[in-house]
Amino acid sequence: MYNFKEAQLGLDFAKEKQAEFKSLINSSISFTVISMPGVGVSYFLKYLSCQDFVYFIYVDLYTLPSLNKHEFYRMFLREIGGNPSGKSDEQVFIDTKEILKKLATSHPKVVIIFSRFDALKKEFDENFLSNLQGLTGIVPDKIVLIFTAIKPIYELTPDAVTGGNLTFYSKILYFKPFNSSDLKKLFLLEHTQKAHANLDELIKQSGGHNQLLHIFMNSHKQNNLLLDKFVTLQLKDLLSYLDYQQKKQVTKIALGKIVDDIDEYLLEVGYINQTKKGFSIFSPILAEYVKTNMPHKLPAKEAKLFKLLRKNMGRVTSKDEIFTDVWPARNASRSEAGGDDQPEMATDWALDALIYRLRKHPFIISSGYIIESHKKVGYTLIHS
Repeated sequence: MYNFKEAQLGLDFAKEKQAEFKSLINSSISFTVISMPGVGVSYFLKYLSCQDFVYFIYVDLYTLPSLNKHEFYRMFLREIGGNPSGKSDEQVFIDTKEILKKLATSHPKVVIIFSRFDALKKEFDENFLSNLQGLTGIVPDKIVLIFTAIKPIYELTPDAVTGGNLTFYSKILYFKPFNSSDLKKLFLLEHTQKAHANLDELIKQSGGHNQLLHIFMNSHKQNNLLLDKFVTLQLKDLLSYLDYQQKKQVTKIALGKIVDDIDEYLLEVGYINQTKKGFSIFSPILAEYVKTNMPHKLPAKEAKLFKLLRKNMGRVTSKDEIFTDVWPARNASRSEAGGDDQPEMATDWALDALIYRLRKHPFIISSGYIIESHKKVGYTLIHS
């Protein structure tokens, strides 16, 4: 039924993921695919939809003109060959069930994929979710529903998931980032004409996350990705969607601290990997971002200096730049400052002392920052 370009990825693409999906489908189990945002689930599901072991119906909620149930029901009916024009939501749903009954009768199994289903979460209620669950009973054991979301549906809208719905929507398959080989195949499928000198290294930095890789490859600052605002915005999004306790654990892991009782969600979606040496964040560049952007309490002058050095990360920040930024009232006279309350004077000695204090601060040490001195010129902040 579908001829997405992902069909070109070949039979060996994401074989372990294929096996997981096929096992549940063959057992007639409906389930929700849970993953990090942007990891690439929709690409895999388009690939899966091109396989012929069952009859697939692919419904992408991001193509809805408006995120509401009214538009959803109509798009769903059109996707399976029906016509929703001039019909009520109730009649549209009745028509949908009739067509699905015919499809399930003429095919061994029908699998309906609701890609990016949680985009409709504001519309979730018990009746809506029950209606969808009811589709699986039209022809028992022959219709399977697959939903995708970044968190379990019962967590996104707990009031809408009750009773029998709870059991149905609690069946979960976690989708971890792609391995390097599969992500490379997926990237090259869309970018066959580009130069890929840094592709393998950037795949490593992405940790198997599809959207991160695309942003990295489009960056003009591939030698220092954290200087690219589009990269940092994406990294910020990947951190901000976690809850408070999850962020706290991720921060501790980024700093190399011991964490007990890791949140299961972080492990299941592959946000955190467990090795013999302990735990690590899936993307090295995300780990660095967490360290450099974690809340930290530097004294006022140290904070100003660190902000300036980080702005110029990897290049020399001159002494004049530092004096201007850190001591804006440079060399104010004693009389202007008011006797003993005068501010610290902007001198080489004061700057040396400030650099020393910043170097020794626990945040700088734990984050792996190094401040290099360039005699009579200035200083450079680098990351070890």
